[in-house]
Amino acid sequence: MNTCLRAWLAGTAALLAACAAPARRTPAGELLVAVAQPLTVPGDVAGNIDRMAPLVVEAARRGAGLVVFSECAVTGYDHKGAGAAAAAGLDHPALRRIDGLAAAHGIAIVAGLYERLDGKLHNTAVAFLPDGRRVVQRKHLIMDPEKKAAPVVPGPRERTPFEFRGFRIAILICADAGIPGIFEEIARGGGDLVVLITAGGGSTSMALRQADLARPDVRAEYAAKSAQCLSKESIEQAIRLDLAQAACNQMGWDDASGYYHGGGSSIIDRTGEVTAVIPYRLVLEHLGPQLAVGRVSRRPGAR
Repeated sequence: MNTCLRAWLAGTAALLAACAAPARRTPAGELLVAVAQPLTVPGDVAGNIDRMAPLVVEAARRGAGLVVFSECAVTGYDHKGAGAAAAAGLDHPALRRIDGLAAAHGIAIVAGLYERLDGKLHNTAVAFLPDGRRVVQRKHLIMDPEKKAAPVVPGPRERTPFEFRGFRIAILICADAGIPGIFEEIARGGGDLVVLITAGGGSTSMALRQADLARPDVRAEYAAKSAQCLSKESIEQAIRLDLAQAACNQMGWDDASGYYHGGGSSIIDRTGEVTAVIPYRLVLEHLGPQLAVGRVSRRPGAR
């Protein structure tokens, strides 16, 4: 059995049993957001949605109005092309299951996938809204490692913001956070929240095993890197632009293919308050399904 799948089977039940926090009533002008990290398997569209589903259920139970999954959470993202080979059109029947989860639980779901459109390959994010609408954003900046793995073409630079529960929300896909001035443009356009989905990682050569921590030098490196789970620049930017951010990174690994993403997600309110964090997992044995819920707020007087 795939090592990632074994960890999912062991971890999902534990996650849902452990998440005993009661659902919160969200005050006006606030939105509870969840960042969710199932164990993603490149190429396994149906299985990836299976692993997303219990996290959607738990996010809704805890009062979240929006749950954010990673870049290419549906297809997987890897440097050998397995995720891209599973690219789907937005009319793919499997995506209707995500529509159904959003409707059944009254929650908006943002998730990424490789998309086939008019014979071309895109790295795409979709917001599945509870009323059945979808909002689509395609990645603009395609970096060299991704180009080498698959012939991904860039989407438009312009964002397609959407309104949800009084919040104006824009989506950025990984490298698109590096588009010059993009956060400032979103803020000037009345944005309240940026959803940033990523798939940082790439190879098991970047990860550690539990046994490696027996070495003092590795242990010291591990401790230093584990503490770096938040971007100081993102916190400063949230305050400066009065703009909240929910960032979600992919998690998963497979020894056979060498695929690895260590997760690492956060929610930062416009005030600079960090309201949720899932630390980056550097040790393969530490990977397992993760969910965190945090609050974001609108500017006083906004909508």
